Amino acid sequence: MAITSAVSDFVSSIYELFASLIGGIYAIVSSFFAGITHLFVGFFAFIADIFQGVLDVVGGLGKFVAGNIVILGVIAAGGYAYLRFTQQGQVQARNVKAAGQKKIN
Repeated sequence: MAITSAVSDFVSSIYELFASLIGGIYAIVSSFFAGITHLFVGFFAFIADIFQGVLDVVGGLGKFVAGNIVILGVIAAGGYAYLRFTQQGQVQARNVKAAGQKKIN
């Protein structure tokens, strides 16, 4: 009975050895593919967060413009008026200078 028990234990240990090797190989391959998958998922989450941040900035800028549209309009109108009146002043100064000169023959 001792010999049959020893042979049975030996066969059982060989089976457990192969099962352990196969389980270890499976764990290594599975963790490798899980790591690759998590790498790609993390990369796409990173890209999505970048786009979300850009949209938040653009939305914040839009809210700023919408909230201050009157003030921005007054500033733009003042800048336009300044440019328009300084340009007219230069044209009038040229005309006055030209009219004040005498023609010498």
